[in-house]
Amino acid sequence: MDREKIIRVVFVAVVALTMIGTIWYSYSFASRPDLKDYIGDEVWYVPATRNILHRLGVNVFYVNNGSYGVNVVFSNTSVKMEYISIADWAASLSGAKYRREYMNFPGVYYEIPAENYKGFIKRLESDLPEGSYDVIPGFPYPDKENIHKYLNTEHPFMGKDLIMISMVLLGDKPISWRIPGIIEFALIELVVVLVTYRVSRSYMASLIALLFIAADPTLQATAVTAMLDIHVAFFVALFVLAVVYGRELLSAVLLGLAGATKLSGAFGWPVHLWKCLKSENSFPKFFTKVAIIPGVVFLVPELPAIKAIGFEEWLREFLGSFKWHLSYKGPNPNTSPFWQWFIDYRPFPFHFNPNVFASTDPVLLMGMVVMILALPWVHRKKPRVSEPFFIFWSTVGLFALQYLLGGKTQFSFYATVLVPPAAVSMGVFVNEIIKWEAFKESLGFYTTKIQEVIRSSSRRFMPSENSDQE
Repeated sequence: MDREKIIRVVFVAVVALTMIGTIWYSYSFASRPDLKDYIGDEVWYVPATRNILHRLGVNVFYVNNGSYGVNVVFSNTSVKMEYISIADWAASLSGAKYRREYMNFPGVYYEIPAENYKGFIKRLESDLPEGSYDVIPGFPYPDKENIHKYLNTEHPFMGKDLIMISMVLLGDKPISWRIPGIIEFALIELVVVLVTYRVSRSYMASLIALLFIAADPTLQATAVTAMLDIHVAFFVALFVLAVVYGRELLSAVLLGLAGATKLSGAFGWPVHLWKCLKSENSFPKFFTKVAIIPGVVFLVPELPAIKAIGFEEWLREFLGSFKWHLSYKGPNPNTSPFWQWFIDYRPFPFHFNPNVFASTDPVLLMGMVVMILALPWVHRKKPRVSEPFFIFWSTVGLFALQYLLGGKTQFSFYATVLVPPAAVSMGVFVNEIIKWEAFKESLGFYTTKIQEVIRSSSRRFMPSENSDQE
């Protein structure tokens, strides 16, 4: 096997082992016994996902030690205590193993032995008036006001669709909510490597980008938390891949999916617009690529929500979400405007003990600031580096616009979307600007000097032949 093939095999092995290690470590952490409850903003996204599924007639189940978790929610709060006592009696007859009454909405959570679950449901049907209660199987809700009705319509639904799929296939439990993000973290590593190699044709640049991704604290935190940000980072990474490979139709599709996960996922749209302006002479084709395809793709993941609440209500709430995004939400000790992400000021806490904080990587983000000065030189050698570079700064610029228009409630985990394009850019920049020959020559210099010191010391302390003869 020649030297090039050996290098390629080692490179592939490093990437594969990094991805395997990422999944193993993230899964081990996310499934810890002290993280078997909601962490961070899972308290909003997971219940919203469960509620949409329930409205669609799809129930997901949580099984704990052979018992089914079930939430019984009452519609008439004025007779709440009477209905709860009836539900408690039915649960007692069914051998309930656990009971928890909610304080902020009228409901009770029970864990009913699996063999008695159907009997419990029948007792509720016979003892409680029709329409006075609702049975929502699954994990217990966080005790938040009206959480059993919350649908999170202020954000698009693609990320929640992914959580839905995992909940349906694997059950309604914390590790199931988090598995899509864990897998996506590893796939982001692969995508970033592919993009960086396409730009640089360098294994070293690709490995530098891989290191930035694997070690990024923002990705590490969001990958083990069932929120939207790891999902939007994944689709943004794919969007960067399509842009760098010059696939404009695919770029339009992936831009729509990224925006359908969280609106900030579409903040790279100006780069897509610019590329289509340069390459497309037909206005209908141009408009299709920059608006129609992303718009249609954006709507597809919304279909579960549209089916659940109706198109008119969905449209009204979607349009109203823009006002929400551009509004100030009040004082919050964890607020971190976009410029503070560059210095990791005020990381957002998802969980304490174990600590899960959405810290940012100042080396990566501040490197993108410094590299503004080097872009013209690097661009001449690696022209495609400007595409992920400008996707990064387009995203920052639109976060800045959001802030100026009134959306001043920003948090550090919003920066997750910046990591894939930044890692690609920095992988190429570092590899081009830092000459590795300098390290090789310096290593040779140090090796020579160390050998000289060793030889000199040996001559000084070892007895000479003349001394032996005396």
